[in-house]
Amino acid sequence: MSAHFQRLGTPPERSVGLSRRLVAALALMLAAFACSTPARAAFPDRPLRLIVPFPAGSANDLVARSVNERLAKRIGKPVIIENRPGAAGATAMQAFVDSAPPDGYQIILGSVSIGTHFAIRRKPDMDPRSDLTALVMVSSSPMTINVPAALNVATLAEFIALARAQPGKLNYATIGGNGGVVHLQTLLFMKATGTRIVHVPYPGSPQAVPALMDNQVQLLIVDNGSIVGSAQTGKIRVLATASDSRTPSFPDAPTAAEAGLPFKAAAWYGLFAPKRLSADLRSTLEQHLQAVLSDEGFKAEMARRGAQPGTLAGESFSRFIRDEIESWKAVVTEAGLELQ
Repeated sequence: MSAHFQRLGTPPERSVGLSRRLVAALALMLAAFACSTPARAAFPDRPLRLIVPFPAGSANDLVARSVNERLAKRIGKPVIIENRPGAAGATAMQAFVDSAPPDGYQIILGSVSIGTHFAIRRKPDMDPRSDLTALVMVSSSPMTINVPAALNVATLAEFIALARAQPGKLNYATIGGNGGVVHLQTLLFMKATGTRIVHVPYPGSPQAVPALMDNQVQLLIVDNGSIVGSAQTGKIRVLATASDSRTPSFPDAPTAAEAGLPFKAAAWYGLFAPKRLSADLRSTLEQHLQAVLSDEGFKAEMARRGAQPGTLAGESFSRFIRDEIESWKAVVTEAGLELQ
């Protein structure tokens, strides 16, 4: 019996040979499968797009360009700026929320107007707290109260007296129109001073600042960075800085409080990605962007514009956005500003 079964069975040496050939065949199949499955490319493997919701040459645009060249050098891929002005940034922001994929290849430059837009509207189309992924605050700067030198007022008190004496006769400029920070801050200024000045909206600072210089408008309350270069022409007078302390850009300009008006206003810029961005992509983008903000050249460029590099990122920046929105909602309610 044993001899019979030994003849019908597989010899031990043949069984070992089959096993080896089977293992080899499986190894070849696995290798072929691995070769046919493309490896996930390291991020980024193509250019990034940086959306700027204001015109070329605006303060927003200049901030974005300070970032994009340094970011491109760091990641080894181009960072392409796309200017999409309209509605004080709201048009581009809404389009970004609606259509940008959460793949890390599109980011958008937001600003303090994110909070003002949300606060001033009865039914906001988007909520920056849930519809965006906050990455980093890029920079911040105080706002200044500016008039044309041709207006022949030397102090903030003189301008307020002139505006009170001529209600509806003077014009003020805004950047981007209704709902932006320049618009809301000017409404708050008029309420605090008991003045009535006519609103003239402009797409961005490249249009609003020359209008101020030419005395087409008589008031522009805007961030330090938008005015610092043009103020050197002598055609603009900085009446006050709306901050706790004087700014190095205009050391002779008093604070608004020193000039007799308890009025504070500041601007900031930040970078955002679409919602549902993965944790690893968010971390990668934040690390690259924080390295840009730490660059000495970037710091020097911000200083020349009277701004300070941002220090908030990730959850701390998200928390700042939440607090900012609640703060603006309270301001709008307390001031009795009309909702849009």
